[in-house]
Amino acid sequence: MKILARLQKTIKAFFQKEPPLEYEVTQFVISDRQPITGASKISFFVNNSEPDVSVTRTFENENDVIDWLISNDNFKQMLYRKLFSSSSVIHHCGVKEPITEPKKKPGDIDILLYKASDESNAVGIECKIVKSESLENQSPKINKITSVQKKGTKQADGYVKIGFSRVFLMVILLDDGRHYKNPNFVFRTTPTEELKELYNFDWNTKMNKDVGIIYAYISQLTSNHINQTKGLGLRIEREAKERFQNKELTEKIKNLNH
Repeated sequence: MKILARLQKTIKAFFQKEPPLEYEVTQFVISDRQPITGASKISFFVNNSEPDVSVTRTFENENDVIDWLISNDNFKQMLYRKLFSSSSVIHHCGVKEPITEPKKKPGDIDILLYKASDESNAVGIECKIVKSESLENQSPKINKITSVQKKGTKQADGYVKIGFSRVFLMVILLDDGRHYKNPNFVFRTTPTEELKELYNFDWNTKMNKDVGIIYAYISQLTSNHINQTKGLGLRIEREAKERFQNKELTEKIKNLNH
């Protein structure tokens, strides 16, 4: 059986938005796994001889993406510490009854979080997926951002009506950067100017102002499968407004553990 060696480091990536000239800081973790075969030299973050499947086609659906992210310890720690300044957090994914009602928006709660023994201050997160695939000598292929934004804002508003203490819309970018030519693999991500439609969306008038905004990144930096080599990023674009959570919802959340 092969033993896997892991190399991991954390970097700070800066994303420029215009106008005006401002910089948002994204926490970014990159990792690579290589088999130890007895060879004298192990190289990390290099392309396999045969390109693997694009991250944009790795997951069957949105729920698969969410489950994959929440199962990753690095991403969970980034998310938990951003939202709670603690790693002692309970999570549930794809929650339906009794929190939501059948055939009514938002349908289900993509991610529900709360600090251990503090169900009265729960966070509901609605997730939407944007896919960006780099192409040879062409602009990247990006799916319909506007459709994602419209659906996400409506469903996030549904979370507010349910009554969570805080609500976020998390846009998850599946970023296939395999064909970008940057010699430094860390920067093989979709250029900011190609994502203006995403970043310049008028959140203030299109979505409840109490809802926070999170950008999450799953970046395929080499030709390897995303499970082997990846970059994971997280940025809180707008903080959620904290509200009083009613006791009825708190009791429903407590019952999820029984």
